[in-house]
Formats: sequence, C-alpha cells, structure tokens
Amino acid sequence: MALHNDLGRWGEDVAAEYLYSKDWYIRHRDWRYGHHDIDLVAIDGDMTTLLFVEVKTRSSDVWGCPDKAIDSMKRASIVRSVAAYVRSYKLEHLDVRYDTISIIGTPDTGYTIEHKENAFDVTARYLFYEKKRRRPAQRSNHPGRW
Repeated sequence: MALHNDLGRWGEDVAAEYLYSKDWYIRHRDWRYGHHDIDLVAIDGDMTTLLFVEVKTRSSDVWGCPDKAIDSMKRASIVRSVAAYVRSYKLEHLDVRYDTISIIGTPDTGYTIEHKENAFDVTARYLFYEKKRRRPAQRSNHPGRW
C-alpha cells in the first residue's frame, strides 16, 4: 500500500479512537455507496444522532489545514452517501450531523487533531437529494453533442 494510504488509514484509526473517547460508537468505517464513501459513521450513546465524519490526514501543515481539501464536489458526494446510508438502514428517525476531523502529523512525530462539529448542514442537502429526481439526458440539436 502507498505511504499516503497508510497515513490516511492511520488517521482514520486516530479519529475513531478520538470519537470513542467522546462516547460515540463507530458503526462503519469506509462505508461505500457506488463511487462515494464515508470515512466514519458513528452513533451517540443516546442512540439519537448519526455522525458522518470525513477524516483528512496530512503529515504537515505546509499546504494548510487538511479539511480545506473538502471541496463542494466532495461535500455533494458525502451528502449523497448520507442519504443512501440513512435509507439503507432505515434510520430516518435519527438526527444527522456531519463533522470533519483534521489530523496533522505522523505516528512517529506525534499529531494534532482538530474536530469541527456541524462542518456543513447535511439536513438541508439531504432533503434536497431525497426529493430530487433524475431527469433523462436531453439531446442537443447540434450533431455529435448530448
């Protein structure tokens, strides 16, 4: 496995341990829905809130805070995954929250961890994707274009 993959896996391990120390229980790691994935899915001790976490790990902060790498395309991917996860496990009755955990460091040098709660509003986007229906592709009048 490539070094950056090892670092990312280590970061997810650190994030999972961190959440567990905060009384969150990990339901799934690297949950996949087609091309989309969710790094960590957790539930609180009261069993009332689902937590979806994107973990970003960097060996240094040369390129800035790791969670800045979560762009609008990645957020949209996560929201689609959240909607699929909630439907798949019939968990519509639970509250949903989306967090990011940024880890800077390595197992050898130590690390810092930053946890951002409610990194963005999943609920509004989740409802949007629930209601949105795909429309069939429309052909252009221009030959060779869709």
